[in-house]
Amino acid sequence: MKYRAAIHHFDETNLRDKIRESLEFVDWKNKIFPDSNVWVKPNLTFPEYMPGVTTSPHFMAALLDVLKERTKHLTVFEADGGNNSYTMERAFEAHNLYEICESRGVRLVNLTREETKVVKVPGGWRSYRLPLNKEMLEQTDMTISVPVPKMHFVTRYTGAIKNHWGTVPDSMRLRNHFFFKYAINEIIRSLKSQITVVDGEYFLDNNGPVTGEPVKMDIVMAADNPLTADMLLMDIMGVDPNKIGYVRESWKQNMGPKTLADIELNTNLEDFKTFEFTYQRDPVDYLAWLGFHSYLVTWIVYLSPLNIFAHWWIRLLRGGSRQVENYYDSFIKEDDPG
Repeated sequence: MKYRAAIHHFDETNLRDKIRESLEFVDWKNKIFPDSNVWVKPNLTFPEYMPGVTTSPHFMAALLDVLKERTKHLTVFEADGGNNSYTMERAFEAHNLYEICESRGVRLVNLTREETKVVKVPGGWRSYRLPLNKEMLEQTDMTISVPVPKMHFVTRYTGAIKNHWGTVPDSMRLRNHFFFKYAINEIIRSLKSQITVVDGEYFLDNNGPVTGEPVKMDIVMAADNPLTADMLLMDIMGVDPNKIGYVRESWKQNMGPKTLADIELNTNLEDFKTFEFTYQRDPVDYLAWLGFHSYLVTWIVYLSPLNIFAHWWIRLLRGGSRQVENYYDSFIKEDDPG
């Protein structure tokens, strides 16, 4: 089976045209119909717009304009920031999504405020349970992921697949990281994620997902599923997919292409390799890596009576380093009524 994707360079004058051309290459008109109920997932992993970190407001506006050519039943959604770091209402406001969505008749939803339904996640020798949005599970025809490609200090790379983690409405979803590689594939299946549209105006180098260096790339991509998009983005960024645990699990579960030869592309990918990306991890980041893979470490840091001491110790070790929580702290303090 051949998977399909289209990639283009764009500028401020032709973004909508390039999104439309990319979608046409992946046969969107035979996937999205006038009565289709489509939910669109940007990456709002920071409470304000940051190039290379969050999906840009103008990209979302352009994408919604194009999608409305096929269906009026559109919902943009996200869930509160992880570790109770910020409310999604704050991010919606800062990314101008209230105005963007209202002016286009598009619904805007914070999943954290909505009804959930527990789904079963098969995970090797055992199974897990994960809450997902009930309406999405029962009424959505398609979920569209709108990622920003980044290097990631824990998982090495993050893009289309990992962007779905924000569909988990529990703001403490990081406590479920230890079974992430199983959960993310179940999420993609359950929420009928197909088309991916990549906001590649900026990529993020070094220490993503928040504190890396933005790189201007001016790329838009549409792919027929999340793994298709990630395979191409990892090749552009020089990332070996064999080193990404959740990608290996996606291959095992036949979630998409296993090689670039399995993908039909509209152009030569080499033309888009204009920057040499690097991956950096601070020594203390290995603690986060352990937490991502170990239930025991997760329990100690977030669930045990030692959690306050554990957080104090981690922050002491980090000092002035580029830790994500340091950035979130200022927002938490501003929002704290106490």
